[in-house]
Amino acid sequence: MPQGWLPLIPRGVTSINSILSVEKKGGKWFYFCGLNSVFFHRENDRSSFRMFTSQLVCQGECRQIDIIRAFGVSKTSVARGVKKYTEGGADAFFVQRKGRGGGVITKEVRSEAQDLLNQGYNKKEIAEKLGIKYDTIRKAISDGRLSVSLCETVLKSAKNKSSRSKEDSLAQMGTACTRPIERCFAAVGLMPEGAPTRFESSLDVSFGGVLCALPALSANGLFNYANRCLKTLSGYYTTLHVLIVVA
Repeated sequence: MPQGWLPLIPRGVTSINSILSVEKKGGKWFYFCGLNSVFFHRENDRSSFRMFTSQLVCQGECRQIDIIRAFGVSKTSVARGVKKYTEGGADAFFVQRKGRGGGVITKEVRSEAQDLLNQGYNKKEIAEKLGIKYDTIRKAISDGRLSVSLCETVLKSAKNKSSRSKEDSLAQMGTACTRPIERCFAAVGLMPEGAPTRFESSLDVSFGGVLCALPALSANGLFNYANRCLKTLSGYYTTLHVLIVVA
């Protein structure tokens, strides 16, 4: 029957269990079995850390929970390390991973991802929609395969509710009466087809989601008989403008 070890832990170190302990000194981690140093690695050498702690678990020197408590690492990370050591030994932690390049971001996926970026979706949302990893999207943006420049330009130029209210309050012809030249032209009959529709990027639009219903209304014939059934309006606002607002 094996003789039990006395819990002899060096001063100033962190206990892993009653036998094993670890001490950080001079940018390195030193591991002790009793009072004897048995292994060390650089502080930032994650591969050596995962290899040795996994080895300790696989050899029965400690439990996974001991590593989790001593180092504050996640249960998943420790379990993955133990599995890797079991299947590939110590060498498995030092094999250089083969890069996948742009295999995940195919031409079709890149096109879809770019469209979503242009629409204002963030990286996490795009990854979830396309069923790929967040880091894949992040790396594609980082190396230039995807561009957020258009999205950023749109967001920077977009007016929020506060800026729109301020602009409306400063209108020369009264609250919200912007574009004064066009209004004057319409008033004297120089714009019989009404003011041209202008689109701009906006944030904080109250009930803006109802705009999504307009394509469906149009497909169901909202505008088919507008000229026949409604009086033709001329001026700054036309029949079409009023119909869309009411819709």
